[in-house]
Amino acid sequence: MAAAVLATLCPAPSAESTHDFTADSRGTTITVRGDAATKCDTPSGPTPASSTTLYYYRRIAPEYCGGDDGLVAPGQWCVAETAGGVANRTCADGTPALAPMFRREVDASHVPIGPWVQIDNGGCPEDPPAEVIVTATDFAALPLQPSPAHVQPGDGRAIAGMDLIMYTDPTPQVLDTTVLGVPVTITATPTAYTWDQGDGQPPLVTTDPGKPYPHQTVARPFIRHGDYAVTLTTTWTGTYRINGTGPEHPIAGTATTTSDPFQINVVEIHTHLVTNP
Repeated sequence: MAAAVLATLCPAPSAESTHDFTADSRGTTITVRGDAATKCDTPSGPTPASSTTLYYYRRIAPEYCGGDDGLVAPGQWCVAETAGGVANRTCADGTPALAPMFRREVDASHVPIGPWVQIDNGGCPEDPPAEVIVTATDFAALPLQPSPAHVQPGDGRAIAGMDLIMYTDPTPQVLDTTVLGVPVTITATPTAYTWDQGDGQPPLVTTDPGKPYPHQTVARPFIRHGDYAVTLTTTWTGTYRINGTGPEHPIAGTATTTSDPFQINVVEIHTHLVTNP
């Protein structure tokens, strides 16, 4: 996943005082500690290219022992009960434990447009390896192929008042990617289909992928004649495996794809009684 790292660093949810900095490294992580007049929720950095997703990263210490605020799993950080405030933990080597890492998406002007999402558990070198988390943002950024939109009649013509049959292929898609440098296999499964006939009717939303004639299950007529563009938007849910093995983990969130428009010319047919046809 492409991501631009913004350089604003804060040792706690709010930091504002002197200009004294120290740093140390642990594995692939560099931790900067110190005090500075910094507004942590306003990221800074270069404006990304249009094809780059820009994130603001921040380590946020849990506010209560046991993760009562929902940021970390109960018992992960605290070594003793506390009455509140920031939970502190010291690693076996005497250094402070890393707080959990969170990120949020920002736009080209560095204005937050997404919620904080936890991407690692922080902790100490002696902790078991943290499990990689595939977020809804990661899932939505995958190059999923749109579901093919099939209609019958399939020659680009239809008759007003007569059903247009619609169907698609419900086969899941499997994609390999990396998250935080770890290989991940993601399975995307279509779960809902939104057919927009482009004629002013509300889109037809269904969990049924439909079938072709004569076993059709998804169909709806056009109301009036005209030229219309039919599109299919598919909603996908996902699961992932780390390194292609182990259990499948659900992804919290969905992704959508939209097919190329299928052009339809709708005509009206009028019947007349005649003598001696």
